[in-house]
Amino acid sequence: MTVLLPSGGLAGRFMYQLCRRTAPVVPLPLVRTLAGPPADAARLLWASGRRHAEVNFAHVLGTTPDDHRAISLARQAFRHFGLYVAELMHLQGWDTDDLLDRIDVEGVENFAAAEAHGRGVIFVSGHMGSTEVAAALAVLRGYQITAVTERIPVEWMMDWIVRTRRKMGITLISADGAGIGLIRRLRKGGMIAMVVDAGVDSVGSVPVDFFGRQTRFPEGPARLSRLTGAPLVFGLAVRLPGGRFRAHVCPPILPSRDSPAETETQRLTQQLASTFEHFVRRHPAQWYPYRPIWPPTPIS
Repeated sequence: MTVLLPSGGLAGRFMYQLCRRTAPVVPLPLVRTLAGPPADAARLLWASGRRHAEVNFAHVLGTTPDDHRAISLARQAFRHFGLYVAELMHLQGWDTDDLLDRIDVEGVENFAAAEAHGRGVIFVSGHMGSTEVAAALAVLRGYQITAVTERIPVEWMMDWIVRTRRKMGITLISADGAGIGLIRRLRKGGMIAMVVDAGVDSVGSVPVDFFGRQTRFPEGPARLSRLTGAPLVFGLAVRLPGGRFRAHVCPPILPSRDSPAETETQRLTQQLASTFEHFVRRHPAQWYPYRPIWPPTPIS
């Protein structure tokens, strides 16, 4: 298991310190307003990400990528991603009261239901809404979170994210060779955080039905759950008007050892995919699908 540590680069350190010092004095509405133009520029400059978003939203809507509705959703998704970056910057200046004042929680009792099994918790989410707010909620419950992440090729940005998450109490690790380390964390009662919408090209995946079409979702959360007995808890936080958020914590999904490993892995992963689909249907513009989610040809 490779733990990602802050590098010695000056750019990431400067960005982190800048956010820490300015967040308490710069109002969140102003930060959110300023996030709009860079998000629009990113949509225009990042042609592949824009096209993937349009194709994926076309699947969701049952139309073509050139449909104005798919194009509009992609535009809104870029705007929401700009808000996500703004929140990542601003959250560093929030205290506990700030967070609790801005967030409504549905299903917080499901954390306790998962904890009662004494096997740790596998928290599963997607690239959607405000990941930082959802993570901060879990940290407030006293969890030591280990999150499996991908490396970002922009070094200073990766360094900034690592520093920010460490300050929140979240340890980022590379997915490569993480298995044994994750099992140990769960056996100590910790929380592992993973995502389901890693893209159809992700290594180690199983077929699922997502918006009426077969694709592949990562098998890691389900396999880890069956191996350790740790319940899966799907959760995320979405934006509400007025700079507020609503966090959703779903009931724990429990693994079974009574069925073959492959069958159980597919069942658990499908349940996660269906849960995620429910939230995408409710808040499609807050999904960030900037990679291929469905294969170009049907899965045989």
